[in-house]
Amino acid sequence: MKENYIILPIALLFLGCDSSVVPKTDYDALLAEKQVLQAENDSLQFELSSLKMYVDYLEEENGELAEELKSIPLREE
Repeated sequence: MKENYIILPIALLFLGCDSSVVPKTDYDALLAEKQVLQAENDSLQFELSSLKMYVDYLEEENGELAEELKSIPLREE
């Protein structure tokens, strides 16, 4: 009798997964939206990578300019 209490919720879960729960048009629309979001995410990841490389370049340039500035003698008037 105790096994029936375990099997019943599992059976109800499988019955709830029937395709009538989520209409195919809704599922297809969500799948298309997921693909659009994945493509946008890929594009943003590429842009982020490019921006990180640009920040590294700017930091290097800033370091070189700071060193150059240190080597310039200070004029006192």
